[in-house]
Amino acid sequence: MFEQTYTPFQPVILSLLLAILPLAVLCIFLLSGWLKPPKAYVLTLLLTAILAAGVWKMPPSMIAGGILYGFLFALFPLFYMIWSSIFLFKVAEQCGYIQSIQSTLTTEEEGIEWKVLLVGFGLTAFIDSTAGFLAPIVIVTALLTQLGVPSVKSAIATLTSSAVPAVFGGVGVPILLLSQVTGQPLADVVLQNVLFDIIPAMIAPFITCIATCGWKSSVKLVSPILLGGASYAGVTLLSVFYISPSLGAIIGSVAYIAVILYLAKRKGVFVQTITIKAFMKSWWPFLLLTACVAVWNVPGIQSILKSLDRNWPIALLDKQVISHAPFGDGALSVVWKGQIVASSGTAIVLAAFITAVTSRMAIRTWFRLFVSSLYSMKIVALNLALITSVGFLLVYSGISGTLASPFQQLSSGYLLVAPLMGWLGTFLTGSNSASIALFGGLQSYAAQITHLPTSGIAASFAVAAVGGKMVSPQAVEAAVKASGLPAGSEAKLLRKIMGYSLLIPFLSFMVALVWKITAQF
Repeated sequence: MFEQTYTPFQPVILSLLLAILPLAVLCIFLLSGWLKPPKAYVLTLLLTAILAAGVWKMPPSMIAGGILYGFLFALFPLFYMIWSSIFLFKVAEQCGYIQSIQSTLTTEEEGIEWKVLLVGFGLTAFIDSTAGFLAPIVIVTALLTQLGVPSVKSAIATLTSSAVPAVFGGVGVPILLLSQVTGQPLADVVLQNVLFDIIPAMIAPFITCIATCGWKSSVKLVSPILLGGASYAGVTLLSVFYISPSLGAIIGSVAYIAVILYLAKRKGVFVQTITIKAFMKSWWPFLLLTACVAVWNVPGIQSILKSLDRNWPIALLDKQVISHAPFGDGALSVVWKGQIVASSGTAIVLAAFITAVTSRMAIRTWFRLFVSSLYSMKIVALNLALITSVGFLLVYSGISGTLASPFQQLSSGYLLVAPLMGWLGTFLTGSNSASIALFGGLQSYAAQITHLPTSGIAASFAVAAVGGKMVSPQAVEAAVKASGLPAGSEAKLLRKIMGYSLLIPFLSFMVALVWKITAQF
């Protein structure tokens, strides 16, 4: 048995400085560029393990258990869902569906406003909801450039568009992870994230249009922007709440695209005449994705599928860690839910298979894409496993409790700290999922010590985290390369979008403040 301690050294400031050290080292490596992310994550994990053993006195066997749990959870269900989405996207691309979608979005107008609204935000939001990570930035930035949008504006459009959709993006991976690391019921986490995301989701297309086209041009299209934003926010949040967290952003982005397509068609904006039949044919793989995931998440079917999977207690960790007030009082249950069959990732693989069969793709080609997509995502899998292991080790060793202790004096002031911490985590790692893995457990501790509702603090943190995606070094670098901008253009892009990036945590803080004042938070 291992009993957590939150003040291994006196004075308390010394314990706090040692607890901060792994995160400080990670910040230095990532911001300076001295090491690539995988190496920086490995060193951070090693440093965290050394501190956990040498200072917080966690037994080496339990440290190994924490790292094992981090790797297992990162691979299933997180990476499995991310990879399956990329795999479906590659199958769709091989079958010509992506090119078909792109051709239907070609406009006659010389102005870029409709292109930014439809392609810049709509297609970015859709790809982010399925593939996530840097895929929408790379694909849509290059496409906008091909459609005649200037390189700088193409990069700005995709960077600003890739933020808000990421709240429920990547087939809902961030929400599933947030529920796991904070120990809160998924339904509560979904509800709170919906409430915090309403305003950012509604104004997200407006942010993209203003940042890319300017205020005057955006005002001219205020009606399509408002209608598009309302459709995206309304359909996304209702779908997340009533259908599935894995489908919400997908359905919402399709609804947004349909609304903008309809409004643009009335104005004769497009080169091709877009019919419902053509739209359905172009989006066939993603309609299958929606149908398969929806069926997979029907309660009765989920119960059957879960019965085929098994839960595995982490033998080196389960019921072996004793937490103390104010962060709990008793042995912690550490169980890996090896839900592979019941995972939405399996439903997505099924959608990829049906796409291949209905498109007459050779089985050999399907398997080749299966293997090549896995290989191409190996660094993503490693990064996710490493950063998740760091997050779990911080929690189970008691280091997160030490980090949370100073927030006891803040009380309601932590409402400002949580959004900024989320933004910083995504800025550093380039992924809101990684930010949640790194700092999510800390939000649970901080909420307990400040007497604030955990699910509300977690939602404030998670929604604000996506703002950091706009300006993360990885995303900006990808946008520069995809748009064809010269090397060294990153600083120029950062100056143009930093304010919009910080707007997201500001909105998250304001929602939390209103909730607190009205005694509903």
